[in-house]
Amino acid sequence: MKLITNLLLTAFISAVVLPAQAHGGGYGHGHGYHGVWRNNWVAPVLGAALVGSVIYSASTPSYAVAPPVVMTQPPAYPNRIAYFCSTAQQYYPNVQSCNVPWQLVSY
Repeated sequence: MKLITNLLLTAFISAVVLPAQAHGGGYGHGHGYHGVWRNNWVAPVLGAALVGSVIYSASTPSYAVAPPVVMTQPPAYPNRIAYFCSTAQQYYPNVQSCNVPWQLVSY
């Protein structure tokens, strides 16, 4: 893409600057001073600015931006709990029902 842009800018510069430099003029057949472009400095300055911008854009480094690092925390394991029956003094798989509310015990 940069090569195409540089080629197009170079072609544009050539199309603009060269005809301005090739502009003739001078003295006619005894008719006096006519046909001269009095601002002879405009074309070289414009050409230098365009050439300089092409050189600058071609030499400007482009930096690759690294993707942001996303760190996720490992999933927190839930506390392990067991159901304890205080009247039977045993845990759930061994006791199927309890006369009092179950007590949650973490282990």
